[in-house]
Amino acid sequence: MRGKRIKTGMFLIIALALCLAGCAPRWELPLTVDGQPWATILGADVAQWAERFPSEVDDDGALLLERALWEYEVDCVDSLTIDGRQIPWSQGYDQCWLLPDGTLKLGDERLQPAALDVTTPPERADVSARVYDIAPTVAVALGLEPPERSTGGVLVDGRHAHVLYIFVDGLSLRRYRAVGQDDAMPYLTSLGEPRVALSVYPSVTKVSSAAMLTGAPPQDNGVRDRSTRKTDVETILDVIAAAGLSSIAVEGDALSFNMPNTELVLSGDRDGNGSADDNTCANAMRALEQGMPDFLWVHFHGIDDNGHTYGVGGPEEKNKMTEVDGYVRQICQTLPPDTLVIIGADHGMHNEPGGERAGNHGTLRPEDMLIPLWAFVP
Repeated sequence: MRGKRIKTGMFLIIALALCLAGCAPRWELPLTVDGQPWATILGADVAQWAERFPSEVDDDGALLLERALWEYEVDCVDSLTIDGRQIPWSQGYDQCWLLPDGTLKLGDERLQPAALDVTTPPERADVSARVYDIAPTVAVALGLEPPERSTGGVLVDGRHAHVLYIFVDGLSLRRYRAVGQDDAMPYLTSLGEPRVALSVYPSVTKVSSAAMLTGAPPQDNGVRDRSTRKTDVETILDVIAAAGLSSIAVEGDALSFNMPNTELVLSGDRDGNGSADDNTCANAMRALEQGMPDFLWVHFHGIDDNGHTYGVGGPEEKNKMTEVDGYVRQICQTLPPDTLVIIGADHGMHNEPGGERAGNHGTLRPEDMLIPLWAFVP
């Protein structure tokens, strides 16, 4: 009897598995990028991601198309062509959704496309760095092994006595280039043309910070949405601490992402002028005066804050960019010899008329994904 029960149980398990497999969406949708075959979007994949990312599923059970594009390794979108109809991604990023049956929702429309073609921006061809190159670059510069899950590249070869990472929140490549023409960021401009670098998706501070610290993209470090603020994956701060070296992280008035195994300095808006950036600079200068640690992390939040509040391209944002540029100059001109300096951003920003914020980010739009990055020894 016992053997019969086991066989019956196994039969039911197999039957259930076959039933579930038969219920899985079986549709396919060819995807090309810049006219070249790229991937096939599978209904089963979309169903899996819809379950994994419920915040990116609408009331109809449709998954945001951007999520599927990122999971198929599309990292920056300028426009989308649907059966010959081109849609600028500035208009389509929050309008395109994949329903469980393979129907594409475009706003109020329902389409049955034969294929999708993504066009990437011109700058995509010049990309030579990503945010998850930060951790392995810091590690190699200090003579250490990169964090265990790191897959990023090394931006600068060679060993150095110290490393400084200046994190300019919300500085997009396109905005930097635009204000550079007006000499609004003279110090950064004096450093020469930056590397063209890419953020990660969603292009928000928590997800980008995890990638910077671990040297691994979101699918490897576990931080894949804006609700997560810690990672269980080894970070560059863990590696530095385990080696007996020192690190200090100077932040603004709040910690965007958990950073254990470092000396954390929260600056705050101590003088009540509406910004923590001046206090962040003062705390960074104090750390240098007391003796440069092996690794110093300095995070300026103001450009991102002003972009959210006033929008991209306004005088408030531009003035803040000039202000932060001055703080970066002050810090970089006070460094001890043989310090490797890395200056970069987590994401950019786009204007969002009618949104809850004047400026926003988090998408695959070029304004959000493309960022400048410098790595040099003064």
